[in-house]
Amino acid sequence: MDFCDQVFDQTTDEPQQWFRHSFEQCTFKNLDLSKVAFGGTSFVNCRFTDCNLGMAVLEGTKLDDVLFMDCKLNGVNFGQCNAFGFHVDFQTCQLDYASFFNRNLKKTRFVDCSLREARFLNCDLSGALFKNCNLELTVFATNTLTQTDFSSSYNLSLDPDQNKIRKTKFSLHSLPGLLNKYDIIVT
Repeated sequence: MDFCDQVFDQTTDEPQQWFRHSFEQCTFKNLDLSKVAFGGTSFVNCRFTDCNLGMAVLEGTKLDDVLFMDCKLNGVNFGQCNAFGFHVDFQTCQLDYASFFNRNLKKTRFVDCSLREARFLNCDLSGALFKNCNLELTVFATNTLTQTDFSSSYNLSLDPDQNKIRKTKFSLHSLPGLLNKYDIIVT
């Protein structure tokens, strides 16, 4: 079923099942969509605000120009999404334990987010912004981090030898997290 330019919240009727639908220019507000299976669903130019999508299953889901604001996305595996047209942005979201594998995340914005123990593996994060994000125990491996901005984020730890780094921005406070593998003490 196709939905266009609609608002879904606690006062409107939601689809009985969320898989294999198409949503374009839709807004989702204050919904508990935790553990929902969105298999094969398409979201184009949509916005999620104050929604709980923790542990949602996104296998084959298309996320094209989707903004998540004040949402809980704990444990979501974005690596299962349809790679074609994948573009998302996050503002004030909880993305703890989220996984991004083989994703094109060029110019993706993570603003005021918690990304504790998240995983970024084999992603292109060129030009991405991590503004004021908690990156505690987050794993970055085999990524392209060209012009990625980590300068205002904290608890960052990554191995520069395991990622392509060029003109990447770090704060002075991130220096210890870039040198972890050398087992040295920075004071």
